[in-house]
Amino acid sequence: MNKGKVGRYLLYALGEIILVVAGILIALQINNANEQRKQDAELTAILLNIKADLVTDTTVAGRIIPVYEQREKLADSIVAGKFTREGFQTCGLCHALITSYAPFKINDKGYAQLRNFNQTTDSKDTIAVEISQFYNYFIDFVSEVGDRVEADTYTTLENWRDTQPWFNAIMSGSLNDEYLDYISQSEEFKNRVAYHNIIAYKNFLPILRQYKIQATEALAMINSRVGEDLVEDGDE
Repeated sequence: MNKGKVGRYLLYALGEIILVVAGILIALQINNANEQRKQDAELTAILLNIKADLVTDTTVAGRIIPVYEQREKLADSIVAGKFTREGFQTCGLCHALITSYAPFKINDKGYAQLRNFNQTTDSKDTIAVEISQFYNYFIDFVSEVGDRVEADTYTTLENWRDTQPWFNAIMSGSLNDEYLDYISQSEEFKNRVAYHNIIAYKNFLPILRQYKIQATEALAMINSRVGEDLVEDGDE
């Protein structure tokens, strides 16, 4: 200090501090980059699982939609009174119109992984947010309306089992006169068709169409991220 070297020692100490701080910042940056790479790799794996779910679901939806469209036309004709007794005899699908249904459930294993990923990381990745919003909207919606279609189908079967003497015959494939009279003349049958038409073909069918459209868009979004070609199975 007597020799006026205080300034040199202070500069040296400051330099040491700067080097330590710089080293800490570099280490943090490397650690953050590694964590980000891990998150990106985890998200990519999850997106591939979601893609597999969406490919399956769009394929199934693509096969169910034409079935429901065909049934909708028949239901509209029956409700409008356009079917005669002879018409019912030759219309094979008419006899299963309200006593069978095509189930559709969304595969959500990949989405469950994404939801856990969003909860355990601070990631705000746009694709993770948009895919989550897509599933949040459709999972409950599809399940709720689909359950109503299923419930109405079984309600009709149980009612016929308990009230109609011809139930066993038609379940065995025999169209006896009593049954043909019922479906061609009964307002009860027409009412059941009208109600099933509303929930299955006027509600569930449009939901399936919209789901398939947006699921295909979600597939395209995922493929743009993971760099793979869009699978076209959903258009079958």
